[in-house]
Amino acid sequence: MELKLSENIRTLRKEHGMTQEQLANALGVTVGAVYKWEAGLSIPEVRLLMEMADLFDSSVDSLLGYEQQSGNVNGRIKRIRDLMTQKKFDEAVTESEKALQKYPNNFRLVYTSAFMYMVKTAEDKSRTSMLKSNELFEKAITLLDPNTAGEINEVTINNYIATNFMSVGDMETALEILKKNNVHNINSSMISFLYAVELGKAGDALVYVKRSFIDFIISTTRTTYAASFAYAKKHDEACITSLAWLIGFLDSLKSPDAAGALTYTDKLKAISLALMSVWEETLGYSEQACKHINEAYDLASAFDAAPVNSAQGLLFVGDVEGTLVDSFGDTVCEAVESYVFEKVPANKISRKMRALWDACKE
Repeated sequence: MELKLSENIRTLRKEHGMTQEQLANALGVTVGAVYKWEAGLSIPEVRLLMEMADLFDSSVDSLLGYEQQSGNVNGRIKRIRDLMTQKKFDEAVTESEKALQKYPNNFRLVYTSAFMYMVKTAEDKSRTSMLKSNELFEKAITLLDPNTAGEINEVTINNYIATNFMSVGDMETALEILKKNNVHNINSSMISFLYAVELGKAGDALVYVKRSFIDFIISTTRTTYAASFAYAKKHDEACITSLAWLIGFLDSLKSPDAAGALTYTDKLKAISLALMSVWEETLGYSEQACKHINEAYDLASAFDAAPVNSAQGLLFVGDVEGTLVDSFGDTVCEAVESYVFEKVPANKISRKMRALWDACKE
């Protein structure tokens, strides 16, 4: 049997929330001894193995091999998830309570249990379930470490806590948490929804509506560009239709008062037209490709001559003050050259479209 003793001592110690010093004190050895065990530089004597197994509620065999022990906690987590999916919450709660008694400081178990209680709260609207979920989420925050999956962090966990308060109708507390965790406006849409729909506070809602709407325009553009590149890789015509949809969306954002005038969305439209022309040429729509590369250049040149980097002329957000910030560059012509011609595959087609773009400059 392959020994995994050093790895298992380290893993079990962390699962039980102990430092190397605390484990050393519990076993009556030096911190240096524990360090050497975990580094694989030495092996504890049999007596210490037995004491350690008892301390970790394990067996010596499991401490040496750990397959059974690891499978145990992972199996419990999977069972809690399965029971939650089946909405067998009574059984899920029982399974969670037993597992938490044995592994009280295992992040994945604590987080999974908190999530299970959150789903239960959404179902039964029970404040008891909510408080238990929040208690476990708060503990999960204390167990976060750099090795935790990137999509799980203190902000996301606190937002789940806010969700729990919403489930039991405590909108004010949910708002307080969401506003405190509104990093880069990630919660603005939910905050505006709670103000407008749940609390009827239109004035407070509009502040967040406008922030959220501006972010939505830019994030929707980026997401559509990503989709078009991905579909193009598969030679799927959705690479064209996704951009055609985006262009229609951008056009729809112009207010009637801005008819014929340039707005910030024309910057995004010009980049979209240029990118679409490359995919059209790739898929054999040469006539459309030539038309759109010329439209892209004309629009880009007009915008760069009189740039609009504010929300002026846009529906819903036209009165928002300040400069709109994106990552596409200062000028549209630069953006097209860097985000289109330097990103699409270098081949005969992309060189042709670049030549047509350059010809427009002459």
